Amino acid sequence: MYQVIIADDEALIRAGLYYRNDWNAMGFEVVAMLEDGEDILKFLEKQRADVLLTDICMYQVSGLQVASIIQEKYPWMKVVLLSGYREFEYAKEAMHCGVYEYLLKPIDYEKLREVFAGIKTELDKATYEKELLHSFGEEEYDKVLAMTRTMTEAVLGEGEETWVAYAHLKPMMRNAPQEIRQIVIKRLLEVLQEKLHRKDAGLAEEFARELKNLERAEDSDMSQSLSALLSRLNDELVTRNLILKKSGDDCITKACNYISNHLGDDFTYKDVAEYVHLSPRHFIRRFRSEMGETFSEYVLRVRMEGAMRLLDERKLLPDDIGAAVGYHDDKYFQKIFKQYTGSTVREYQKRNKEE
Repeated sequence: MYQVIIADDEALIRAGLYYRNDWNAMGFEVVAMLEDGEDILKFLEKQRADVLLTDICMYQVSGLQVASIIQEKYPWMKVVLLSGYREFEYAKEAMHCGVYEYLLKPIDYEKLREVFAGIKTELDKATYEKELLHSFGEEEYDKVLAMTRTMTEAVLGEGEETWVAYAHLKPMMRNAPQEIRQIVIKRLLEVLQEKLHRKDAGLAEEFARELKNLERAEDSDMSQSLSALLSRLNDELVTRNLILKKSGDDCITKACNYISNHLGDDFTYKDVAEYVHLSPRHFIRRFRSEMGETFSEYVLRVRMEGAMRLLDERKLLPDDIGAAVGYHDDKYFQKIFKQYTGSTVREYQKRNKEE
């Protein structure tokens, strides 16, 4: 049974919602009948729930406020809002807060049951996916959740550098069974869509179509396809000024972001110049003036510092590290790494392990 909280500041409505539905037959158990958003948040601090059915307007903390908090703290929960006709437009805005559905009062109980049937289908599927992930390893489920969260934050400019997230994503996607790769993509779609829609609804829809196409594909190199799609999304967010960047020369700041976003790819200064809409010659001069080093020096430094960072983390196999920072010929990577650090990769790893 999935657990449901019913919340409304009117006792008669709460009673109607409870008694006019056969919740057990629908696959749900009502675990709390509450009258304010504050009560909901206190309840969730002590006990888990799967669904919240709540009025949009309550005394102290509104249903909309609760929905926003739930999206951040309890992202697995489904929220269904109830609203009067006057609050209808207000309720529609709630869809951007991750609300599953909103229903008008007076309540159409047949419609409500249809909504909960849809919720049960989604929860059943999520449960199946969780069991599937656990079947491949006890920690697989937590790994996927952590990966999707990290990847989402990186692409949206809210977490670690994108290249680091890609470096961790690619080996997992390459080595995982097809079922797990599809689940990763599905989870990325769900999490990214919610946050991306607030920044640019049109871009969110365009990205969703491409990600769904990728989810259906049986691409042996799906990790590369996924990383390329996420890279384009991040580039577009930066281009549209939807990701806040450090102060400084706007073109050069965007260029540095492009380098980070494509660190594992093959690119030249001409590619970056084209991205920031400058002529190659003008871009090279501005980059050196702003950064205090040439473009080539900067890219080499960032790649070598990135390689050392990944080696220090010890989360990737040595063979994956060169490719993660843009060197797809391992012998060449080994040569450049020794020239830059004075140590071979093996010597660097051994020294750091001893320390």
